Amino acid sequence: MGFIRDRQTIAVLGGIWHDQKLDYAAGTNLIYRGVHEMHNISDDDTNWEVWKFSYDVSNNVTRIQGPLRGSWTNRATLGFV
Repeated sequence: MGFIRDRQTIAVLGGIWHDQKLDYAAGTNLIYRGVHEMHNISDDDTNWEVWKFSYDVSNNVTRIQGPLRGSWTNRATLGFV
């Protein structure tokens, strides 16, 4: 990414994240991970990049979906299957 100078492009490619949020199911498995290029941004901002993690009965990660862009507040409605 050394030749890319545009911060937004670098962020979309995963190069700059200044804020990160994690959401766990019952304190065990990570269900959602969200990142944003801005620090201390509102959860309602619609430029969060959000991933969803799925697990099998043995708590092994079986699928990672994303990132999808949207608000952290509405992460469950972003269109994950």
